Amino acid sequence: MTLDSPAKIDWALVILFYSAMHYVEAYLAGLGQHLRSHTTRDAYIGREAQLRTIYVEYSDLKYYAYNARYEMAEFAQSDVAAAVASLATVKSHISSIL
Repeated sequence: MTLDSPAKIDWALVILFYSAMHYVEAYLAGLGQHLRSHTTRDAYIGREAQLRTIYVEYSDLKYYAYNARYEMAEFAQSDVAAAVASLATVKSHISSIL
């Protein structure tokens, strides 16, 4: 997909965040847990030893997604590139602890 419009950039950012969220949920499923709210999940990631190392990247992804969806913030292709890097960090870390 080419990121040639603000709408495509926004949706790419939303997709990247939800991909990260599903990686975290995969880890939690292995523990027999499922966290239903973003607030609860955020707090868990921030305090749980195995996930604390990805808290910044996860939070960055959530920031992009929330602001693209609800605040109509304008983002650029460079923001998508940063989000892709954050997702790669989340994915790599979760894969290493599954």
